[in-house]
Amino acid sequence: MKKITVFLLTFFLSISTQSDELLYESSDGVEILDVNNFNTKVENSQTAWLVKFYLGWCGTCQKLSSEWKKFRNEIIQWTDLVNVGAISCSDPVNTPICVDHNISAYPTVKYFPENYTSLNLGSVILKGEHLDVKSIKERVIERIRTEIIEGRGQMYPNLSPYKHSNLENLFEGLSESVKYVFLVVESPDQCLGAETALNLHKTPNISIKYSLSTNTELMKNLQITKFPTVVVLDRYKNVSKRFTENTKDVIESFLVHNGLEIKILETNPRKSSKVAPTQSLLSQIIRKMGDVIFQVDFEAALRYSLKQEISVVKVITNERLEALKAYLTVIEKYFPFGYKNSSLVTNLIKVTSNREKVQGVEILQLVEKAEKNHSFSSSQTYLGCQGSVKGKRRYPCSLWQLFHYLTVNSEDPREVLNAMHGYIKYFFSCGGCSKHFQQMAIERNLQGVSSFEEGLLWLWEAHNVVNERLKGDITEDPVFRKEQFPARLQCPECYEEDGSWRRRKVFEYLKKMYGKYNVRYIGSDTRVLFPGLDKMF
Repeated sequence: MKKITVFLLTFFLSISTQSDELLYESSDGVEILDVNNFNTKVENSQTAWLVKFYLGWCGTCQKLSSEWKKFRNEIIQWTDLVNVGAISCSDPVNTPICVDHNISAYPTVKYFPENYTSLNLGSVILKGEHLDVKSIKERVIERIRTEIIEGRGQMYPNLSPYKHSNLENLFEGLSESVKYVFLVVESPDQCLGAETALNLHKTPNISIKYSLSTNTELMKNLQITKFPTVVVLDRYKNVSKRFTENTKDVIESFLVHNGLEIKILETNPRKSSKVAPTQSLLSQIIRKMGDVIFQVDFEAALRYSLKQEISVVKVITNERLEALKAYLTVIEKYFPFGYKNSSLVTNLIKVTSNREKVQGVEILQLVEKAEKNHSFSSSQTYLGCQGSVKGKRRYPCSLWQLFHYLTVNSEDPREVLNAMHGYIKYFFSCGGCSKHFQQMAIERNLQGVSSFEEGLLWLWEAHNVVNERLKGDITEDPVFRKEQFPARLQCPECYEEDGSWRRRKVFEYLKKMYGKYNVRYIGSDTRVLFPGLDKMF
């Protein structure tokens, strides 16, 4: 039975790749970009582009993914003006694109104007945060307005507000073919007018304009007190008006009633290619192994942090450089290195010592050299932290595991906790996650930790705070739920009869769970870890 289990684990490790980090499929309508098509599609395009740079494992990126799909579908009538795409920066092959565009927090959405060239890095719409569709639209429309003001975006309709005190100038500058002008009067916190103008920009014989309620003379002359209100003016200066929340429907209804064409873009939804999870058997095997930790996951966390987070920073200076030094110091002291692997961190520390700045590419070169020399005992994959479905657990899980291990096996957990705090603040690429952790460090007084036991318990409590916040969240793995840790089944002695914690028992559990003798080497080449010894399980 043991041999069968080892075989299955090895098999699943062999098929585990970074491809499950993708959050989008062709059926979503979002253009899937990568290193092979990014420049050919985005550069010198006659339309603008909105590109989401994301990490498949990042909780904030996962939350934004559904909103990004909704956003694309809700602006379908604009997609002849601006394309909507996404690129996975957790796929190593796309790293050069993400580095070139200075992406330092995820998710990041950038706007690239029409005729974009690599000399222009685009404009950031959002960075390291989650927004709903309404907020995304507002930021995009504001960007489009800026583009028009700065002399770009000539393909867009006029999105400047109507500022006259009456309707005499409403047809000014319009062709004779325009039969109706619709003026959307709204409050400053709304953007219905601009959105409606974009939605109906293909419809002939009409023009959509908007004015703000702050234009008090116009409001007085039109006797408008409710917002939004749609005012219709024809060539004969006949005026009608209607208070409504849905300006697009009101205008379309008017056009149908008057026998005018409404032109919309045709869409051809593609069938979804989603398949059932393929990793559920692996999840079952891991769960049956109980409270164990894996060398594979530790190495995966270290390699990802070095290659995909630290190395992508072009120039590392000041507080960020100090945070890197602290991180490398605790890694050198407490990471369960193999014989060859320890030389990598020694070299990294030499590169960062006594310098005021370090190039991210220098870090990458040392890691890649170590990989070529087979310094790691496993490939860049996950075992205990492999999710049951794509995009779940993986790197965040392995990083938690790593820091738990480092604190338990350290001489002073405060040193590890401070290094962890600095790393998450300056390098952890999930922007929302980083902000939450920094705030928690303040609220839970990280700097007040004063003993070995307090250090272990501080990280344990912090982990459970995160579990509680993410319980039932879209980022939760359907098999590995965000329950309080350890569960009663794992550590019954950790609980009082009323369900409260026995903190001393939790402390003892943590020492055992993350102790060096609880590390399992399935999926690792133990010849790298223990030269001269046969492979261990």
